[in-house]
Amino acid sequence: MANKLGLNIDRSSPVPLYHQVVQGIEAAIYSGVLEPGSRLDNEIDLAAQLNLSRPTMRKAMDELVRSGLLVRKRGVGTQVVSSQVRRPLELSSLYDDLTNNGKKPTTDVLSFSHIEADDAILATLQLPEGSKVYHFTRLRKVGGKPLALMENWVRDDIAEMDQAMLSSEAFTPSSAAAASTSG
Repeated sequence: MANKLGLNIDRSSPVPLYHQVVQGIEAAIYSGVLEPGSRLDNEIDLAAQLNLSRPTMRKAMDELVRSGLLVRKRGVGTQVVSSQVRRPLELSSLYDDLTNNGKKPTTDVLSFSHIEADDAILATLQLPEGSKVYHFTRLRKVGGKPLALMENWVRDDIAEMDQAMLSSEAFTPSSAAAASTSG
């Protein structure tokens, strides 16, 4: 596997050996050499192929797992994460980013209500006592697989909405004044 990935370890480099492995595997993932779902050899075999110690290889693999590029599954081994959503740092909606990347996101509205805002929401949205807000929870999916659970509180003095509107493909809360949390 290491040879297929074209990993070259330069022992004279000031870059730590484990980090060279991380960079090499990252490059293989981003270039498509390692496709989503691909399995990697175990740490012992990879270490032997690269003539590295097992602790060095373990540190590299741990780093790749922490960064979300690899996942370890008992009984399966280490695999490239099956889908990755990368968002550039800009003001945009997840829906728009997915659509712009050729994905077809769908949204399930799990709950919708028009309620009196509690103290925390009043303070966050800078609303006077007794104000009402729209509160809703949505499940965003891509390819039928759940991607994000979104919970929003939207001021009703700026935006008017209903449950049908939230289900439509055109709705993006980035156009409304909203305090939101995602879980």
